[in-house]
Amino acid sequence: MGQNIIYLDKVASTNDYLRELLSNFKPLAEGTAILAEEQFQGKGQRGSTWVSEPGKNLTTSILLKPHFLSIEQQFALSASVAIAVVKWLKSKTELPVTVKWPNDIYVGSKKIAGILIENKLKGNKIDASIIGIGININQVNFDTATTITSLSILTDRDDYVIKDLAVELFASLQKEYNTLYAQSWRFQLDHYNELLFWKGEEKPFLVAGEKKTGIIKAVGIDGQLQVLIDNKLHKFNIKEISHLIS
Repeated sequence: MGQNIIYLDKVASTNDYLRELLSNFKPLAEGTAILAEEQFQGKGQRGSTWVSEPGKNLTTSILLKPHFLSIEQQFALSASVAIAVVKWLKSKTELPVTVKWPNDIYVGSKKIAGILIENKLKGNKIDASIIGIGININQVNFDTATTITSLSILTDRDDYVIKDLAVELFASLQKEYNTLYAQSWRFQLDHYNELLFWKGEEKPFLVAGEKKTGIIKAVGIDGQLQVLIDNKLHKFNIKEISHLIS
């Protein structure tokens, strides 16, 4: 993974750029990565945007072809990518690193990274996956500074070399991708659940416009978040529930 890296000075979205390459140039080798100095229309979950200061953060998209996964198992790929990012970040900080469902990476109570995966399906299998990852590295000023952090803030360093970090990240992604292939989706899903932000804690959520108190129990292979509310287990898709982080 990352053997073929395309470096860009500026791009609207690395995911969009890679998707266009995939549609115009076939075949495109699995593991091909786009690494951008500046991404000004990056995408996030729930239709949000992800914007970073030029040259300060790691913004990349990687092409994978997980033909061994069925449509029903596609969340296992998301879980594996999240695990890879968490493990890589844990090598940089001693603070707790967790996954806020479905694909935000937190250090303590602050977001440091986001993941967006776009799958192209063929029959009952995943034909291709575009793995978009954005990690705050050297940026220290944010519009919502109370809920966002970066590697620079955490380690009091501002001289990280993005390209070097990307190589390390690609190695971590390759390792977890290999594990997904060899160990099965159940193994990776269990590991993902061990890393869940707020798991087992009584916390506030927003459900259908109402504030609810619940306890996260797990995430299933269908990608649904399982939360115990009023002594009843509820399952939620993306946009049906939000963490209320103060």
